[in-house]
Amino acid sequence: MTTPLKEWSEETILSMIKDRVQESLELDYKECPAIFPLTDKKKIELSKDVSAFANSAGGIIIYGVKENGYIPTEIDTGFDPNALSKERLEQIINSNIHPRINGLIIKQIELVTTNPGHVLYVVSIPQATTRAPHQAADKRYYKRFNFESVAMEDYEIRDILRRATIPDLHFHFYLDGQDTVPIQFYQDQPLSEEVDMMIAVENRAEEPASYAVMEVFIDSSLKLSKSADLKMVDNLFLTLEDDQKVAITQLSQNWAIPAKLPIFKGTNFRITDTPIKLAIPQAHADSEKTYICAWKISSPGMTNSGYFAFFLKKNCLTVAKL
Repeated sequence: MTTPLKEWSEETILSMIKDRVQESLELDYKECPAIFPLTDKKKIELSKDVSAFANSAGGIIIYGVKENGYIPTEIDTGFDPNALSKERLEQIINSNIHPRINGLIIKQIELVTTNPGHVLYVVSIPQATTRAPHQAADKRYYKRFNFESVAMEDYEIRDILRRATIPDLHFHFYLDGQDTVPIQFYQDQPLSEEVDMMIAVENRAEEPASYAVMEVFIDSSLKLSKSADLKMVDNLFLTLEDDQKVAITQLSQNWAIPAKLPIFKGTNFRITDTPIKLAIPQAHADSEKTYICAWKISSPGMTNSGYFAFFLKKNCLTVAKL
C-alpha cells in the first residue's frame, strides 16, 4: 500500500480485501482472537510476530482481518477499545520485546460501517538497524519467512548485528516516476513509444555507503536506449531460481566518492542523471507479458540482490518487486 499510514481508514482495509492484497514479507493479517482476550501465550505470539518484522524488512500487521490462503476475506468483529486500547496494545508490545523498537506506530481504525463502536489496529513496524536484533518474550529471535515468524539461526542473528556497521542498499524502479504507465503502440513502428525508466538506490542502514558496484539485469525483450551514466552489455543470460534462463541486458555502474555523494540512510539517489529509455516490441501490443528482471548491489561488507518484473496488460506497463 502506498497510502500513508495516517490516512488509512476502514475504506482502505475494505479496498485491500476487494483487491485481494496478499500477505507478503511486509504484510500480515491477523484475526481478533490472535491477541484478544489477552493471555500470556498470546503476548508471546504478539512479540514474536512484531519482532520478526523488525528483524526482517519491516512492514505492517493488521489485527482484525480474517484471511484464507494468505488472502484477506473480511473484517473481523473488531475490538472494543475499552477492553483493548491502542495504548494498552503498545504497552504490551514494548514490554515484551527487547530492546524496544524505535519508530513503531499503531493506527486505530474505526469500524464505522462494518461494526460501529469497534476498531481494528494497524501496527507499522520499521526495519531495525542500530538496535537490532529484537528479542521476543520467549527469549528467542525471529524473522519473517514464507508468511510466518520463524526462529533465526545464529548466523542470521550475527548478520543483523552487522546492520549498524555496514550499508544496506536496495534498488527502486519507476516508470515516468510511477509504478504503472500506458504504452502507446504504432502500427508502422517495430517498437512502442519510449517511456522513461528511473532507478533509485536506497540505504536502509545508518552506515553510509562510499562505494558500491551496481548491476541491473533487464529482460532483453525490452529495448533500452544507451545511457551515458551506465555501462550496457547485451547478449547475456540470467538463470532464475527454477533454472530457467532469460536473455538479459546488463546495466552496471561503479558508485564512488568524490565523484558521487555517499549514500546516506533514508535517501533515494537516482543512479543516472537522465532516465533510461525503454520500449516494447510492437508484436507484444494487446497481449499480456511478464518480463523477469533482477538486480545486485555490492558495497564493502554487504551484497544485496533481488528480482523485479515488468507486467504488460491492456497496453499498460507496471513495474513491481518480486
